Amino acid sequence: MAKHLNPLEKEFLIRKFKGNSKVKLGDFCRANNVSETSFKKWLKQYEEAGIEGLARADAEIGNILPEGIDKTKEGYKREILRLRIENERLKKNIW
Repeated sequence: MAKHLNPLEKEFLIRKFKGNSKVKLGDFCRANNVSETSFKKWLKQYEEAGIEGLARADAEIGNILPEGIDKTKEGYKREILRLRIENERLKKNIW
């Protein structure tokens, strides 16, 4: 039986894939032991609803973050990180 990845692990894989546009989806999925179908579904869910969209239907989003971690603050940190990555990628494409 396949291991279920938590939303943070799924988000990590999605960011890793999006950060390297030279890698083909099939190659990336094989290297990370993920089916292409599942990964495409995760991409769609992530685009539509962010990390909350990656939570399994039977799991609560509150269980994703450790106790005592502010969900809003973590969301801001993630968004800042995403923007920094995007900024660096855009800088590289200009030259």
